[in-house]
Amino acid sequence: MNGFVSDQTPKKGKAYHWNTFMGIEVPIHTGAEMLAKKLDMPVIFFSVKRIKRGFYETTFQTLAEHPNDFKDYEITDQFLKLVEQQIHEEPQYYLWTHKRWKHRKL
Repeated sequence: MNGFVSDQTPKKGKAYHWNTFMGIEVPIHTGAEMLAKKLDMPVIFFSVKRIKRGFYETTFQTLAEHPNDFKDYEITDQFLKLVEQQIHEEPQYYLWTHKRWKHRKL
């Protein structure tokens, strides 16, 4: 099993895919999807929700059981939409210092 935290921005010269995130077109890391396809490993999104101090609930959602059945970047785009949805639901827990919008198309 491999795990990736893919909410950082890639270096500008290594941006192979762009998509809209929170209303702004930004470069997206694609390594998790490409590796999943290469190894034919399922892709699972998980979110953590704070219940109360010291108590958290984790939810797992399968994005792709067989990643090679998906078009390139389709899994990555699905992941991005889920991250955005999670931020809209509980923005106070998003790490806004990621500089996610450092590189963007103008």
